[in-house]
Amino acid sequence: YVMITTKDVAREAGVSYTTVSHVINKTRSVSAETKKRVEDAIEKLGYCPNVLARSLRMGQTKTVGVVTISSSDPYFAVILHAMQEFAWNEGYGVFVSSSDLCCPCSPDEEEHKMDNSLGDREQDAVKNMTGRETQGLILNSLQTETELMKTLDQITKPCIVFQRHIEGTKFDTFMCDDYQGTSDAVEYLLSLGHKKIAFVKGFTYDTHSARFRETAWREVLQKNGIQADENYLIDARYDEQISYDETKKILSLKNRPTAILYSSDTMAIAGMRAAKDMGISIPDELSVIGYDNLEVDQYTIPRLTSINQDSATLGHDMMKRLLEKIKDPTLEPVIKTYPQKLVIRESTGNFKTNLS
Repeated sequence: YVMITTKDVAREAGVSYTTVSHVINKTRSVSAETKKRVEDAIEKLGYCPNVLARSLRMGQTKTVGVVTISSSDPYFAVILHAMQEFAWNEGYGVFVSSSDLCCPCSPDEEEHKMDNSLGDREQDAVKNMTGRETQGLILNSLQTETELMKTLDQITKPCIVFQRHIEGTKFDTFMCDDYQGTSDAVEYLLSLGHKKIAFVKGFTYDTHSARFRETAWREVLQKNGIQADENYLIDARYDEQISYDETKKILSLKNRPTAILYSSDTMAIAGMRAAKDMGISIPDELSVIGYDNLEVDQYTIPRLTSINQDSATLGHDMMKRLLEKIKDPTLEPVIKTYPQKLVIRESTGNFKTNLS
């Protein structure tokens, strides 16, 4: 392998080295004829510019970093795709690092920290991004509040924190209105005549926007004269197998729920499978609502009703804001909250008294 340099291009095009540099970097006007000769030489020789060297000379790498929880999360994958599309269109590259963390088994922060080392993994990922001279960072974190604060204290470049509201942080916060989204879903089930509504949640810390989902479930039921049944509350840790197993348990209750709201579509799909294996018909005997509105929801049997978090818009807006902060670091931090929309499909139906 022979590395082609700008001097080789200059020799092939019959121009000076500086002329090639001006054509590549668009730093000075060059005649159309000369520009074409340089471009033809670049194509013929297969020249690829050394992006890193050029970036260092210009004092900016034109790269940003994204640190996220899991490389297999279909919800964040949609957000990430939108981030990358916007960044690429603006001439930025995107480095992605996934800590691939399992949700903790214990809500106790100290025990959780000892068993899983969540903070270490994510902090290492952030340090790695910094070492690559990225100009900004988007952080989707599953660290404890204490660990996350330590991480944020170490970040000196523009950063956006996703789905976590940390008081007093100097960074932007983007999150979904989980209270509104869950409230709409529970109100919809009530409008269908359901009163025995279960809720399957995932692991959250106090600063997670998703923690408002359980609050909304309780308060909307109470507002409608229904006391939330603790037997109808499951923490499935965003794990499909746990969701499957726990759904079978809750559907085995003598006074089983007639509707279940899940905190993710993947947990909802696992729950639908559990109901199917038990011979329980959806939506005739059980209504199911998921959360995320993934593309796959249109192909489940029946098609899954879900809460749309407008993932693509979130990804686009976060990257747009990050690039704005890179250009102007003096911008004051903002907190942006996005409304959610219930997408009604076939997995929900009217409560039938003869099946209760």
